[in-house]
Amino acid sequence: MQPHPIKKRAILGGTFDPIHWGHLGIAYAALAQAGLNQIIWVTDRHKRDPRQQSRVEFEHRQEMVRLAISPEPAFSLGPHPPEDPKAGYAIVTGQTLQQCYPDSQWYWIIGADAFSTLPKWYRASELVEAFEWLVAPRSVSPPQGNYPEETPLLMEIPPLNRQKKKPQLNSTLGTFPSNDLDNTALTKTEEICQQVAIAFKTKQIHLRWQILQTTPLPMASTLLRRHWCDSPTIRTWVPQPVQIYIQTHHLYQNPQYPLPPHSSSIPRLKKI
Repeated sequence: MQPHPIKKRAILGGTFDPIHWGHLGIAYAALAQAGLNQIIWVTDRHKRDPRQQSRVEFEHRQEMVRLAISPEPAFSLGPHPPEDPKAGYAIVTGQTLQQCYPDSQWYWIIGADAFSTLPKWYRASELVEAFEWLVAPRSVSPPQGNYPEETPLLMEIPPLNRQKKKPQLNSTLGTFPSNDLDNTALTKTEEICQQVAIAFKTKQIHLRWQILQTTPLPMASTLLRRHWCDSPTIRTWVPQPVQIYIQTHHLYQNPQYPLPPHSSSIPRLKKI
């Protein structure tokens, strides 16, 4: 009997509040660059960042991830995390999935800012040795205006949700050209990775990592939550099924800019 071939699998975790094209762009870049067979999306049940203002429950965030990744066969939704916050540590998630898929070569997809905190993670040494790390370049800082749709930076973002095919991600997402800003982000990401590698080397631990060759996009879930109602441009940051879900369930509502149910800017749900 022939042994089962080793599959390349990666974990991509986050609060996804909400998931947007920036997350998907990183995933597609990792899929192509590392030759992955599968990316498992793990939604964090517990929001660990006290600065997050959204009250959107885990079940909503999980469903939005499911809708966003469903067109891609290589993407799959991870198991429901346990209620206990301590059981949601990355090492527990990683070991659980390794048991589910024993014949695998494992990767972890992560943003540069989160990667910089890796030495402080719970049981970080075990985690580092079990995975190769695919680091997404540090994102461009988004603008901080009250009306982000009027800023030139956001006007450059194409309405990706209108594409029928997945975006082409050999090196960039959409039509963003490489420029000095991209080079600065890549340089900063390289510095972060080197610093993390040195931190583990002092503990005699070898860190395997590579930077994803993709242009960081000026997208942030924080801006999506804050400006969902008052910025039509921002709504193009998420796939259309996620747009419909957000509106149907009245998520990210801003009393100052109320958005009526089934606004003409978002297609109505079809009745079954």
